[in-house]
Amino acid sequence: MFELRRSAGLPQGEGGQVPSLGSERSSSVTPGSVEEHSAGPLERQRGGGESKFRLVILTGQDTPSMCFTISMLAKLREVEIAGILFESAPVPFKRRLRNLRRNVRREGLSYLFYRLGGFIEDFSESLAARVISRTEVMELLRQSFPERPFSLEDLSKRHGIPIFNENNLNDDATVRQLKGLNADLGIVIGTRILKRSTFSVPRLGCVNLHKGKVPEYRGLPPGFWELYESQEKAGVTVHFVDDGLDTGDIVGEGVVPIHPKDSPVTLARKLDLCGAEVLAQSVAALAKGQSMRRPQPPSNRKARTSPTRLQRRQLDERLGLGSQRQKAWVHVLKTFYYLAMYYSGLFHLLRAARQMAGGCRACVLLYHRVNDLADDPLTTSVERFAEHMVTLRNRYSVIPTSDLVKTLKSDGRLPSNAVLIHFDDCYRDVFKEASRVLTQVKYPACCFVSSGYVGTDKVFSHDAEGCPFILENLDSHELPALVDRGFEVGAHTVNHVDLGQCSLDEASKEVKQSREDLEKVLGRPVKVFSYPFGKKTNIRAEVAGLVKQAGYEALFSAYGGYVTKSSDLFNLPRTGASGNTRPLDLLMEIEGVSLGALKVRLKGLLSKRR
Repeated sequence: MFELRRSAGLPQGEGGQVPSLGSERSSSVTPGSVEEHSAGPLERQRGGGESKFRLVILTGQDTPSMCFTISMLAKLREVEIAGILFESAPVPFKRRLRNLRRNVRREGLSYLFYRLGGFIEDFSESLAARVISRTEVMELLRQSFPERPFSLEDLSKRHGIPIFNENNLNDDATVRQLKGLNADLGIVIGTRILKRSTFSVPRLGCVNLHKGKVPEYRGLPPGFWELYESQEKAGVTVHFVDDGLDTGDIVGEGVVPIHPKDSPVTLARKLDLCGAEVLAQSVAALAKGQSMRRPQPPSNRKARTSPTRLQRRQLDERLGLGSQRQKAWVHVLKTFYYLAMYYSGLFHLLRAARQMAGGCRACVLLYHRVNDLADDPLTTSVERFAEHMVTLRNRYSVIPTSDLVKTLKSDGRLPSNAVLIHFDDCYRDVFKEASRVLTQVKYPACCFVSSGYVGTDKVFSHDAEGCPFILENLDSHELPALVDRGFEVGAHTVNHVDLGQCSLDEASKEVKQSREDLEKVLGRPVKVFSYPFGKKTNIRAEVAGLVKQAGYEALFSAYGGYVTKSSDLFNLPRTGASGNTRPLDLLMEIEGVSLGALKVRLKGLLSKRR
């Protein structure tokens, strides 16, 4: 049975094991899938003993999802990947023009302005990405996760798979190359529509990994139309390639239940994981001669096409995604403001002036989880987290939380470029993902843990309400392991309660018990505490008194701001960081010149005048 297990990482966890996916809504192989097929007409006729089943991959994508899928195939004992045919040529201008005309006819002249806006946004993003070295980021990722391929080139080196760059998978040169590889089966993922002259070359032909149930959801894009039509499940299909679009005989299927809070992004990630495993199962069955082709049921349904902008907006509104996203024009204006600040030299001038003026302060960056599954303000992708660390490595000094507290207690001087790294709650991916990156860059961090979640299946209320995954909590043995990797551990209550709303008796118990629980696991003192809900409305003076009485040395909030020598040890501000925070945004936030920081400063000035 195919099952989406609970975890928070992609493409692979520690040790390179198959990733798992969190959701109480698991996936299963449906009847008629590879596990239920008996041996049939596809039984191998190779003869001559133990030669492996030869695969060739045909693709035009170099993405983490693609690398993970091919890695799953490379681990099959009975399989040998003879090569990857990669279509590297850009989309021809005539084809682009034809697509543009079709979309203008479908959506009107406003589509031209939409495309122009998209071009401007893409251009601004490309400029924003240049503030750090992409090479440095990828090198950090490879050092942190040596078992993971981050590109097809990594995959080629690890498994000895040759890559052949092809101009067009349907041209004569590709066909000749494909014939020379003497493959038993072709695997088609993320390509243009192939001609029979290409897909018929391998001995058994080619199979396609289609992230949709057929015949209902032929076409594209993965997961969108299932959400748009309020389906309860989405599917993946492995089928043979024929002359139609996703019409070939089926050899494997999988199902992913749809969570009420799934978005097109999160559902696509679930389909990626499900698809990789179903494809591996299907290929293994074909290699052993234990699979039979099942013709698709008759259908008059037309293949799905890319949705219109109106349909995308309608789905966003229904899912409540529109309110979570910054308007595109606001995002572009913000980006150009930041770019002007950075590339004009004004950013560097203001930073130097602050340091010369004795502006000694620390910025505490607050993260929650680091994984490649969830897509929300509490989640930072593994790659984005690595980008943040490269940004800090080149410009700032990352210090331990204990050093900050010690300096404030002794009325000492804070470094002018100090940054601290914090994590709240109890997510296991802090250990599995974030700590490996931090270990590589030799940065200290502090993890504030809700002790009642350690080693349990409990789900945080904010995740139960809004996250389509169940994310694992830290185990008790992983807390000491975090310490071994350079972490400090702080308390975060037992049950992640709102200390601004609960009774003082409950608050006192939560504050004291969390410390006792964690000290019992760690065998060392726990000296710092953070609010589970750290906005100004969640903070009251009585709770700060309880934290102080319980023996803690410092208390951290979460409503933004910077720590200075005059900061209250029991109201130390932190600034949120997430996957939405680009390296350029991070720089502006740390230096206090982001739009958010300027807004807070302006409010402060206005309140003083009143």
